[in-house]
Amino acid sequence: MSAIGNIAARRFSQRMRRTARRRLSFLSVPARKIIQILDDRETIVHRGYPIPPRYLRSRMCGEAFRSDDFYLKSAVVEATRLPARLGYTGSSRLVDVGCGLGRLATGMLEEFGEVAYFGLDANRQFIEWCRENIERHHPSFRFIHLDVKNRLYNPDGTLDGNDIKLPIASAEADIVYMWGVFTNMEPEHVEIYTSELSRIVRKDGKLFLTAFVEEGVPDVSFNPAGYVPDDCTLPLAVVRYNKQWLFSLFSRHRMIVDEFRYHGGMFPKQSEIYLTNGGITRVTTR
Repeated sequence: MSAIGNIAARRFSQRMRRTARRRLSFLSVPARKIIQILDDRETIVHRGYPIPPRYLRSRMCGEAFRSDDFYLKSAVVEATRLPARLGYTGSSRLVDVGCGLGRLATGMLEEFGEVAYFGLDANRQFIEWCRENIERHHPSFRFIHLDVKNRLYNPDGTLDGNDIKLPIASAEADIVYMWGVFTNMEPEHVEIYTSELSRIVRKDGKLFLTAFVEEGVPDVSFNPAGYVPDDCTLPLAVVRYNKQWLFSLFSRHRMIVDEFRYHGGMFPKQSEIYLTNGGITRVTTR
């Protein structure tokens, strides 16, 4: 079926569900809850773009992403960051490490159309959704499942994080985007990933990432009490780094901090970090 046919089918299914909800509104609360759960698990077409089921979006980063409009708008905001802050052009080779449900890819489709994109993620279900709903219709967007073990989001992974090697050739990427990955990672794996990022990004290429970063704290803190508004009980829910420790790690791998936006991320306490692979650039902080 064509992409247009798929979208039409999804819209028809959504109309049928809306009709069912109206007609079954007189049912008991448990019955109505079943209808809500079924609807919640359906891929949604919003402003012409397929976006993931709400329950998958909430797993990615909380309840805010359950809003269809918020999810798509946040995707576009992230896409516009690329040319504005990272020198992205339509011919740039971009790697999205920890691509999740393809939020950045969806924003790039709306902003730039058919461009080269390569997404990696440890969550098989997320990657399968991206392949079915994005890559199948836009083959220049590719998604790879990297089955690396992580105590929070992939505890049964088959690849030890100590042995990670990203499936990208050396100096192949012009830009690496990494939103909310170091926020949930073992510190020894952060070092390995940093080495790999330095390897895959060309000299003078750009990197963007978010992390929990503070001064005057231990080098690495796991789920620090009261640090974020959420109840952090799962392992690696929040991994916070000492700024000097993290920046020294970047420096050892020839990654130069261009800008550090303290708590500048979309979610509480996340800071944004812009880097260049090699060279010397004056650091600005705000």
